[in-house]
Amino acid sequence: MHYFADHNKIQDSQAIKQLSRLIGKGNGQLVNLGLSRWNEEIQVAAAAIVANRLRSILTVIGIVIGIAVVTLVAALLEGAQTFISNTASSLKGGVVQVEKASFQDFIGDGQAFVEAQAKRPDITIGELEALRSKLEGQFEVGAEVSAALPVQRANKTLNGVAIRGVTANSVTLTSIKIARGRELTDFDDRYRRSVCIIGADVDEFLFPDRDPIGQMIKVGSAEYQVIGVAEPLGSSFGASQDGFVQLPLGTFAKIFGARSRSISLLVKARDGIEMSTEDVEDRVRFEMRLIRGLEPQEDDNFSFITARSVEAFAGRIAGVVAVVLYPLTAIGLVVGGIVVMNMMLASVTERTREIGIRLAIGARRSDILAQFLIESTMLTLVGGVIGIGVAGLLIFSAAKLSGFPLSLPAWAVAAAFLVSTSVGLIFGVVPARRASRLNPIDALRKE
Repeated sequence: MHYFADHNKIQDSQAIKQLSRLIGKGNGQLVNLGLSRWNEEIQVAAAAIVANRLRSILTVIGIVIGIAVVTLVAALLEGAQTFISNTASSLKGGVVQVEKASFQDFIGDGQAFVEAQAKRPDITIGELEALRSKLEGQFEVGAEVSAALPVQRANKTLNGVAIRGVTANSVTLTSIKIARGRELTDFDDRYRRSVCIIGADVDEFLFPDRDPIGQMIKVGSAEYQVIGVAEPLGSSFGASQDGFVQLPLGTFAKIFGARSRSISLLVKARDGIEMSTEDVEDRVRFEMRLIRGLEPQEDDNFSFITARSVEAFAGRIAGVVAVVLYPLTAIGLVVGGIVVMNMMLASVTERTREIGIRLAIGARRSDILAQFLIESTMLTLVGGVIGIGVAGLLIFSAAKLSGFPLSLPAWAVAAAFLVSTSVGLIFGVVPARRASRLNPIDALRKE
């Protein structure tokens, strides 16, 4: 043992002493069987990581960034799909919306969508009445149209408020619910009465200290009596969805002109009639083509939107974005893996004498291989845990500040653990093989 004593004076760090104590077990022999051997290797790897804190921290940083980015991308994509699904839910189940042109029909071709908006005929109130007469009895048919105007009361003004002209059955066809007061009626619509329903934000801003029911507000240059207040819808992307005023469709047409803009038609089967959304869409398509006098060989000059089609469209968009983003984020993980490999190679060089000691006192080459693989995997796994924690904190903060429906998907957490472990194993192979192939005599001579 004189050889070891001489060399201990040159390079016998606290880490090597700890490692020798863990692996020596009195007679200098490793325990070779079962779980005890793996427990030994894990303890040795953990001791090496703790003894080289700075190198371990630098190794982990790359993995933390890579895992955090991948997790954030997953959360953003899932949050976008949830947001679009929530937006689609403003159309009640079974409701078909007919538009002049829908972006869903022109995915990947924005120019065609712009041309359709310019060339297709507007959907008019006359077509609403024609469709109602054809579908009377089996279907609920309504419409809505919107503009933006300032809303005033006394010395308070809200600019850019969404002014919506709606039919009396909009409560049945949309997600708007009345919290106080009453709904709009066919009487209000037919006689173009100057009444309105306001959103929660308009109520809070214009009537902070009194009940708005029966009070007057000015929309644009005309005054309207408030007959109802809608239930709060909440916010999305940090923007409130409660800053609106609903007017009877006829009243809206009186202000802006019956043919000033295209309206949206809303159709659903009446309560008690079992009919799928697809069947409703087919029936509406048939009737609209008749109303517009389209020949069999002519394409539709109108579009459909349903909750299901919006969700399907969101899924396609998310899939396209994922195909682009995930490979880009994978580059970050590869870079992190290369950092791990370089750090572990440097570690092998620095700890050559330690490896020689292990081999000299009975460790097998497979033990050295296992130690360095476990070490690299532990580092990347720790990086993965920290990366998930960082991503979770950012996601929580962003969701609170923006109102966007962000959450940490369980599958993304599981995938992050799997990926971080795989990176440790894959990029730890080269350093581990180099360490296991060292010659014990040459390693012990290393200073």
